[in-house]
Amino acid sequence: MSMLWRPTSGNAKTGNIPQGYVGYTKEETEASCAGCKWRRKDPETGEGGGCYYWQGQTQGAHQSMRVRARRHPDEYTLEYALKNAHRAARYIRAAVGGDPNIYSRRTIQEWHDKAKAAGMKGMLIYNHFFESKGKHLKGLTMASCDTLAQADKAVDSGWRAAVTITSHKAPGARKPQLRNTPEWSGQEYTTPKGRQIVLCPAQVGRRDCNTCGLCDPTTHNRVPIIGFLQH
Repeated sequence: MSMLWRPTSGNAKTGNIPQGYVGYTKEETEASCAGCKWRRKDPETGEGGGCYYWQGQTQGAHQSMRVRARRHPDEYTLEYALKNAHRAARYIRAAVGGDPNIYSRRTIQEWHDKAKAAGMKGMLIYNHFFESKGKHLKGLTMASCDTLAQADKAVDSGWRAAVTITSHKAPGARKPQLRNTPEWSGQEYTTPKGRQIVLCPAQVGRRDCNTCGLCDPTTHNRVPIIGFLQH
């Protein structure tokens, strides 16, 4: 199971940084996401579904990479991405599509090390299975949480956490399914245990991921929880 790495990105939120996608085949990516409630909607409860990766343009981009990588595999390695990254890139973003739980701790640590050896500040990476099949990656990935209570649980267990704020949408968010969700207008949030949540600066400020870096799981320990408005 390999990550498909690209040296640049047109994603305005992350900035022009190297990005990696889990899986040389769709089946490999599916295996990494197996068990995630956001992959498919539960036919009985109607809950779940709606993952940005499986429904958005990211899916098409990943498939195009898979096809081209069969002909030019050397252009989809982390080494190639780091060597050909934009000169202003400070971070790399791993597992844009798919989940990193299927990789060993050693592999994830090597990605962190290679990024820093290339002059980067670090790596941004999220793990939705931090309580189960991804728990071996504590300290190397952010715990991706669905609720504020779950974020508390993750921090209590030694993780840094990223949590979805469901009550408000990010300024400028225009997805049709969010039309009835109020836009954020300065609200602050805390967890049930009273932990303050720092909202993603790329959503509410003038920074992108490349100039922020708060979601590098190996640093910024004084900021245990990052909140993401719906977008």
